[in-house]
Amino acid sequence: MKEEGRPIHGLSAAAFEALFRQHYEELYYYACRYLWRQEDAEEIVQDVFVRLWEKREELHISTSVKAYLYAAVRNRAINHLRSKWAREAPLPPEAAEQLAAEPPEQEPGQEDLLRLVQQGIAALPEQCRIIFQLSRQAGLTYGEIAEELGISKETVKSQIKIALSRLRTFLGGRQAAR
Repeated sequence: MKEEGRPIHGLSAAAFEALFRQHYEELYYYACRYLWRQEDAEEIVQDVFVRLWEKREELHISTSVKAYLYAAVRNRAINHLRSKWAREAPLPPEAAEQLAAEPPEQEPGQEDLLRLVQQGIAALPEQCRIIFQLSRQAGLTYGEIAEELGISKETVKSQIKIALSRLRTFLGGRQAAR
């Protein structure tokens, strides 16, 4: 299958399978740049391919198929982050303080530390969480985040500072409890 911008109607099952085999792994690793969970990355890439197959008669791709797939995976991953954080209510300040005050049973391992960091991130305000995720987990630049979310680079910079400060406070409280 040639990778030029053109309609993809008439895409045969064999050509689709070849396209899937050719691009799945690299798209999966690309999705992993945005998402922490491997299952989420797999689901995103599979959804993109399913949509491509289902909409093959209607889709008109103006770029290469590869560029379309990368853009679709990126957009799905960002939308997933947005919806995930919108669904998960942040911890109320009282709950975060209570978690910080509870003495741990033992010295935390890497898994416990990851859980603590995730709790700290979950306690951030929604926009702050999304910006932090896109910066630190997805590896986007401040400019890319600003463009994606329709905000200024200064807002992104400010929100990152807030996120880091709150995470330091949250994690510092957990360390002080030791």
